[in-house]
Amino acid sequence: MDWDQLVSHLGATTIVGIVTERADGTAAVAPIWAVVVDGQPYVRSYLGPTALWYRRVLAGRPVFFTTGDGEVAERDTAAALLQPRVAVRTEYVDPGDPIQAAIDGAFLAKYREFPEADEMTQPAMVACTRRILPAEARPAQ
Repeated sequence: MDWDQLVSHLGATTIVGIVTERADGTAAVAPIWAVVVDGQPYVRSYLGPTALWYRRVLAGRPVFFTTGDGEVAERDTAAALLQPRVAVRTEYVDPGDPIQAAIDGAFLAKYREFPEADEMTQPAMVACTRRILPAEARPAQ
């Protein structure tokens, strides 16, 4: 799966599987939500900074997305870890960045049927917004 296909996958798939690496080097998968705004994917941590996947991202550990149905990660993490993966990088998006309003709108539009959708636009979650970039991209300075 190339970058454009991954962006389409993240935009079209309700639940996506994010794979991060534990301190011991083993992989862990978590089901999360992702949106695409102007061709750029974003994720937020529903649990704020306490989510294990989010803490691993902040620790600089490798990050991947599964290319299959992320709902598998909700039901069977072992099966989800067998799905093909695409390596990515992430970068922090400041809560004051003007793009945050569009990200809020994208979360509310894509996940409107879920009661948790409104929570994804709360300050604690907005503060945990990550821009998803191709693995070879370098974060902005």
